[in-house]
Amino acid sequence: MIAPLPRSAAKFFTRWVVRFDRQTRETKMTQSLKFKSHLASAIAAVALSSGVVLTSFTPVNAAETIQKMTMAETAHSGDFVDSTYGIKGQWSIVRDNGQTVLRFSDDFKTKNGPDLKLFLSPNKVADLTGKTALDQAVRLSVLKSNKGAQDYIIPVTIDVSDFGSILIHCEAFSVLWGGADI
Repeated sequence: MIAPLPRSAAKFFTRWVVRFDRQTRETKMTQSLKFKSHLASAIAAVALSSGVVLTSFTPVNAAETIQKMTMAETAHSGDFVDSTYGIKGQWSIVRDNGQTVLRFSDDFKTKNGPDLKLFLSPNKVADLTGKTALDQAVRLSVLKSNKGAQDYIIPVTIDVSDFGSILIHCEAFSVLWGGADI
């Protein structure tokens, strides 16, 4: 069993593992015994320098514990509905490090446009138009890019189960770019 690390050390290692995890997309981390060994050594060094006593400490169980703490849980996922503006790709809503994140996959792509923003709507995409898209919708963010992987943190005050779709909307011209049903 691993004795609790001081909060600052735990934060450091959690951030480090998350960064490493994002770069390797979770698969390489579980396959790399070398990584597990280095991570375990680093944890042991910080713990010992902080005066923490470790019991039953092995490289494998330390790395697995850290990995379980940082792995993302997928709550919802799907494909974007093809639209006039060519939205393609996959999305998922995941729990990652205590946050709810809307994640677009590497294959996400849409035509570029002015003032594109991301919303959660209580309605299904098929029931919306450019004029009605924002009725009871909650704005998450400006669309970061018209292609590629991207993450959007969903505030803790938002319950995703209250919403029926993810929308990309041109706010300046009231044009529903497209979206996906949750």
